[in-house]
Amino acid sequence: MTRINMVLSGVGGQGILTLAAVLGTAAILDGYDVRISEVHGMAQRGGSVICHVKIGDKINSPLVMEGSADIIISLEVSEVLKALHYLKPGGTIVVSSFELPPPLSMIRGLEYPHLDKVIDGAKRVASEIYCVGAYEVAKKIGSPLSANMVILGSTWATGKLILSKESLIKAIARNFKENIASMNIKAFEEGAKMVKRLL
Repeated sequence: MTRINMVLSGVGGQGILTLAAVLGTAAILDGYDVRISEVHGMAQRGGSVICHVKIGDKINSPLVMEGSADIIISLEVSEVLKALHYLKPGGTIVVSSFELPPPLSMIRGLEYPHLDKVIDGAKRVASEIYCVGAYEVAKKIGSPLSANMVILGSTWATGKLILSKESLIKAIARNFKENIASMNIKAFEEGAKMVKRLL
């Protein structure tokens, strides 16, 4: 049976739910069953967002159980740690190098876990970790808000997704207005070139 469980993590305003919608649309185009669940509710800008995406021949529950996610996709470095308990042993992490320390932690003088510490923490579970300069790429193509599509392209390029590139591109076109769809498709294509394996 073909199946993939994913957990998407990030902060409000990064387009996590849009990323999930594109994955869901692509899954349907490829003939799969799909379930999407936003676990922590719609976070305000800057707050944590976690979304579950399950794709396969037959999906019953929308939730990814702890220790069963094949992939964690994170648009912010420290958010990986908040989703790590979902990853199965030997799973894959695709993370953006973007860092956004929470204002409250800065006020309280708490230590922010930078990329090297996140990687060290993730090594105990993940067998592969990929880091992507998603925001840098998005800015270069003139669309900073397209970082989520950059990370999608990078995730596809790891070979871990069961979704076809053709369906992902069609899904992007369907989930964005015509005037910005082409920019997001370009972001996807550029992201596919930017995969850097750290582990």
